[in-house]
Amino acid sequence: PAEAVALAVSAHENPHLQFRGLLLYPTGEDWPRDQSFLDDTKAGLRDAGLSSDIVSTGGTPNLKDLGKLQGVTEHRAGTSIYNDRMMMAAGSATLEDCALSVYSTVVSRAAPDRGILDAGSKTLTSDTGGLDGFGLIVEHPEAKIVGFSEEHGNLDLTHTATKPDVGDVVRVIPNHVCVVVNMVDHVVAVRGDTIERIMSVDARGRLV
Repeated sequence: PAEAVALAVSAHENPHLQFRGLLLYPTGEDWPRDQSFLDDTKAGLRDAGLSSDIVSTGGTPNLKDLGKLQGVTEHRAGTSIYNDRMMMAAGSATLEDCALSVYSTVVSRAAPDRGILDAGSKTLTSDTGGLDGFGLIVEHPEAKIVGFSEEHGNLDLTHTATKPDVGDVVRVIPNHVCVVVNMVDHVVAVRGDTIERIMSVDARGRLV
């Protein structure tokens, strides 16, 4: 808390900044400790003559815990817009909850247990999120995307009973959807077999 207050005071004293409030990610593991941290920080701000009009918590896995931390004014649950493989692993989403997919074509099957996708690090990104591989192939969940070049993904099909053929289009659920969206200019919104709209990613590449 003391470090948070010192940072707030530093921001307040900077003529180019305006202190507005607090932004944090609760651990979700020890709510009394999280509450004590927030209360002590707010008390320190008051003692420094500052008010925290905004107390913003975050994290899609914490959506289920709304209301447990007293004094919060908003919650940021960005990944929940799409969900991804990391949220599935965290128990915060199912496959049916994942709204964004990367469609990729199998462009090579040079060996029985190997394949190549036309989606690489420039599409799926190199963020594993602590998971095994670089995405979940919906049609072949036992397959693993084990490595990348910039434009291609390397498939390990060792444990895949039904293997994809060259030309097959597969649907990949990204490990970390946030960074994937930042790699593209547009997102194609589909309902069933109908393209509803093409949305521009206006914030692509922006830094804050």
